Amino acid sequence: MQKKLIALAIAGLVSAPVFAQSNVTIYGVADAFVGFGKHGDADFRGVGDGGLSGSRLGFRGTEDLGNGLKAVFVLEQGFDIGTGNDQIAGKSNSRQAFVGLGGAFGNISLGRQYAPGYFLNYDSLAGASVGPQSVLSGGAGMTISPTSNARWSNSVAYSGTFSGLTASVIYSTGSDFNGRPGNAGENNLKPSEDDAYGVGLTYANGPLKVGGVYQVVKYDYVGVANADEKQKEWGVGASYDFGVVALSGSYQSADNLQGAKDRDADLWTVGLAVPVGAAGSVHLAYAELEYDRPGRDPEVKSYTLAYTHALSKRTTAYVAYNRTDNDKGAAMGLVGYGSKHGYGPNDANYGGENADLLGIGIRHTF
Repeated sequence: MQKKLIALAIAGLVSAPVFAQSNVTIYGVADAFVGFGKHGDADFRGVGDGGLSGSRLGFRGTEDLGNGLKAVFVLEQGFDIGTGNDQIAGKSNSRQAFVGLGGAFGNISLGRQYAPGYFLNYDSLAGASVGPQSVLSGGAGMTISPTSNARWSNSVAYSGTFSGLTASVIYSTGSDFNGRPGNAGENNLKPSEDDAYGVGLTYANGPLKVGGVYQVVKYDYVGVANADEKQKEWGVGASYDFGVVALSGSYQSADNLQGAKDRDADLWTVGLAVPVGAAGSVHLAYAELEYDRPGRDPEVKSYTLAYTHALSKRTTAYVAYNRTDNDKGAAMGLVGYGSKHGYGPNDANYGGENADLLGIGIRHTF
């Protein structure tokens, strides 16, 4: 009995340093606003989620494996704070879920992860959902976007930062948005016919930040004419903080959106942020989306005016107003489009209405 106790004590002493080299961090965002808006015949009055940042709860961990190598993982669930519902129904970790290895060479990871296009958001609001770049890129179905379109499942990714230059690469063996549930033959695709891949470079040096991204998503809709193309996208952006004002801008282009041949779009943004006192900032951002597709070439313009005020290092109060102007054939905006006539996306009378939203909210990070 005494020998067993001594053996257990020795085992505990040997294993203790291993446990000490592991750590898990719980983190998250709680962001909600009271909103008032209108889009066509649809009105919105109520509590909205994620005006600045999507609400989430996450677990991030590392373990030191020795010789400069570490194990890494992230499990991150998004949710609507207004209703408590999951961000994406049926996904318990809808934002991110990956495991991998890291070291001086960078990180290599497997799972559901951000594509490089998630971080190309130079619109003075850093990819906030109330920002025009988020509204238009997400509405058009672009994957260079701070929305769910840039979260890819079943992927292998690499990222590394060296002297201010960050390189990222991703390959997905089956993304979430390039299949149509219930489409005849959809389950008979070859393994390579729904892949996606992307590369990105970002350089940050003091007040200057510049970046570029290229991404491709393969589509193959069985039995759907002119809908089996590759969606190809590229984008560039830059920002510079002069102290009294921070300027930002970006340009991105997409061919064959959602796999439809010749359904292309270009999106450009400009923005500025002006500090007010020690804790406040005024943000102004403008974006314009131009479609180039057979039959209809609508334009959509969106702008946001916002004021943010840091109540502490982790809590920010904000007020933001967004207007999105749609031509006929488009119906983007922060308030869902409503038509008493029941016009659908394929109807010539569809859309064409302004979408307005005023939100007053608070964000807390932990």
